Amino acid sequence: MNHYRLETIYTLLQPLSHIGESESTQSFLNTTTVVNDGKPEEVFVYTGNALRGMLRDCGARYLLNKLDIRVPLKAFHLLFSGGSIGGAQALDIDQAKVIRKALPFVSLFGGGVGNQILDGKLKQTFVYPVCRETNSIIPSYVEKSDYSWRHFTNVIEFSRKDDEKNVDLAEQFLIGQDEQQLLEGETTKKKKEKDGPATQMRYGVEYLAAGTKLWHRWDIICDELELGAFVSALHEWQKQPYLGGKNGSGFGLVQADMDVIINGQRKKFADISPETVFLGEIAKKAKETYDAHLKDMYDNYVIENKSEMIKLLSGEA
Repeated sequence: MNHYRLETIYTLLQPLSHIGESESTQSFLNTTTVVNDGKPEEVFVYTGNALRGMLRDCGARYLLNKLDIRVPLKAFHLLFSGGSIGGAQALDIDQAKVIRKALPFVSLFGGGVGNQILDGKLKQTFVYPVCRETNSIIPSYVEKSDYSWRHFTNVIEFSRKDDEKNVDLAEQFLIGQDEQQLLEGETTKKKKEKDGPATQMRYGVEYLAAGTKLWHRWDIICDELELGAFVSALHEWQKQPYLGGKNGSGFGLVQADMDVIINGQRKKFADISPETVFLGEIAKKAKETYDAHLKDMYDNYVIENKSEMIKLLSGEA
């Protein structure tokens, strides 16, 4: 087992939306309180749970694509959501060892398997913006900022309109009221009588500006196979390197520069951009080891006995 400390600088290539609360038609960024120069201050924070959940989904997709299988609901929940506990909680050491050895992804991210919980091996910080309020939190090697995170925020407004009232669209694609009434019954006619003129709702979204840098740290004590499962999640995420919400509206595209600190030495771990992913020596070797493990599973389980593979993924092996 090795201790891998992974530190990442995310650079926003598009605005970031990560909502903490909403009021009426306005949505606001998620924040927390930090102590800066002895006084509490509010600062934006991207939660570790959101980052972990995103990577878990990516790692699960990578695993199932490599094994070329679909799984039942129980295994689906285990891989994508962490599973659930059924019945009285117990500890089956032999079963846990089998699962950790065969499924390094589950060993790394953890989950509820059968009636026991497998602890994950990922520890992490929140994701903080590089700003005045976090100068005492982020490592000294990161260039400090004299600007408050509030200088990096703004609000953008969107509109949502009723396309049913668009005459050109309605005449071309919408069936007539008489035909609609036949399809849906009398309630449709009554509803139409109540319909008023088209309304256009406007709503605002607070965002963190493109160009903002954010810092994050993982601490992972694991073997090379489990580290490879982590790299596979990064590799899958690079296909759509987005953070936060409203990705379909233009938010969240990022690039990530990740270093690994192992045995006191800092090395390049991965560089992820919308165009490509570059893996450093440690990450590349770990992923090769993991891919070989998945190929062995495919050859020995999926081809010869798919049901055994599914039982293993469901924690029933």
